[in-house]
Formats: sequence, C-alpha cells, structure tokens
Amino acid sequence: MAKKILQNDKKIKEAIKFLVLAIEKSGHNSKPVIIHSIRVGLHLDELGYNQKIVIAGILHDLLEDSETTFEEIKQNFGPQIANLVQANSFDKNIKDKKKRYQQTLTRCLKAGKEALIIKAADILDNSHYYHLANGKKLRQWLVEKMKHFIDHSEKILKNEAVFKKLQKQYQKISKEI
Repeated sequence: MAKKILQNDKKIKEAIKFLVLAIEKSGHNSKPVIIHSIRVGLHLDELGYNQKIVIAGILHDLLEDSETTFEEIKQNFGPQIANLVQANSFDKNIKDKKKRYQQTLTRCLKAGKEALIIKAADILDNSHYYHLANGKKLRQWLVEKMKHFIDHSEKILKNEAVFKKLQKQYQKISKEI
C-alpha cells in the first residue's frame, strides 16, 4: 500500500517550492520540468518509497535544468539527497547524448539502488511522451535508451515496483515502434 506522504510532509513541500523557484529563476527550460519532476515524486510516493527518494525524485532534474548547484541542494536537503540528484543529472559539458546518457547511468549504478529507483521513475514518466518525439529515429533512440537502462539495472531493481512498471511500459512501447 502506498505511503502517500506528499500531502502532509513539510520537507516534501519545501522540495516542491524549491523546485518551482529554481525553475522559474532559470527561465530557460524547453520541457515542463516542474510538472515532470512532481509527477516523478508523486509516482515514487504512490509506490511507497521513502521521503528521501521522493524528495530526490522531485529535485532530480534541477542540476541540469536550472542554475541550482549541488551545494544548494546539499544545504537545503542534506548530502544524501544531493548525491542522489547528482547521480541522476547529466553532465552539461558532454554534448554527445549517448555518451551523456551512459555517463549518467554509470553514476546511478555506482550510487546504488536508490539512485536507480529515481532514474527508473524518471524514464517511466518520460516514456509516456515518446510518441511526441520528432521522427522515428529519435523514438527508436528513446526506446533503446529505455532498454539499455532495463538491461543494466535489472539485477539490482528486479523486485522493485517501479522497475516492474518500467518493464511493462517498455514492452508496450517497443511493440509500437
């Protein structure tokens, strides 16, 4: 049964406020980062994950989509959450999207199960919009990226609810492409 801690949790409300202010301040986002990030946190909450994972899920895109720093996240939410967010953030200096994705996945694998749970929720939420990708080649790349994550994280996440949902979504999407 889901914990549903979002409604009454002060720290989670602080994370949502922090997210919204950081994204508004940056003013250069092409995707609906706020909505996506909150959906990731909500989904993790609904699946019964702990406060730390839910908060890191809410904040997971801040380092790549705003001017927020690791130190700011660490100062406001502690080192564990900051490390989970950092593990899930791509390096803006890597221009090749495949290399950038691989480096992020490698960081999540090194960071451990909690980082992979957040990445699975992130990919799962994004997967609901793959059909909006421009062109078949991009859609195929997005599905390959999903498969790559599943293959590399299955050993660690095979019993996790979010991973099982991701696998089902992959099976559905891969048939459509």
